[in-house]
Amino acid sequence: MPFNENVDYSTINVTKGTPPALVPSSEIDKLVANITNATSGSNKMGDDEVTVALAIICQKGGTAKKANPNIYANVNGKVLELGLVRKVITDINWKYTLRLFARSKATFIQKTCSYFDIPGDLSQKLGRLDPSLGSEDKIWLSNFQMDNSDCPEKIRNMLMSHYDQMFGNNP
Repeated sequence: MPFNENVDYSTINVTKGTPPALVPSSEIDKLVANITNATSGSNKMGDDEVTVALAIICQKGGTAKKANPNIYANVNGKVLELGLVRKVITDINWKYTLRLFARSKATFIQKTCSYFDIPGDLSQKLGRLDPSLGSEDKIWLSNFQMDNSDCPEKIRNMLMSHYDQMFGNNP
């Protein structure tokens, strides 16, 4: 009897509120190492430069499926383009998306982009809705921040509302 409607619930333990899927640290390390290895010549980057460049690319909208592959980050005079990041992800058969990477590292991305004063990809569009938003708020206005508990509630609500308008009610 595979499906039993008379389950004895007292013998079952269920964990409520499982956290969202995240990219394991080992997989993030693998991605960074492979991108580092893929950079060359005058654009040869170290792991820290690749880490910062990935944060910037995500912040600039690189997590969108239709994002232009020419989105780039210039770190220490070296350029990393989204197109190369996507190529590496494909070449290593990485089973995660850049968006899931960004959601996994959302607070780090915000801190990095706050340091370099790089606003989120939705800062202009959503910033028009609330002219009182400061520059720090606009850094949080990235498409991958809406489930980040570190993101201010007001910003998360704006992001969720935008998402609902674009795609419906299912994040």
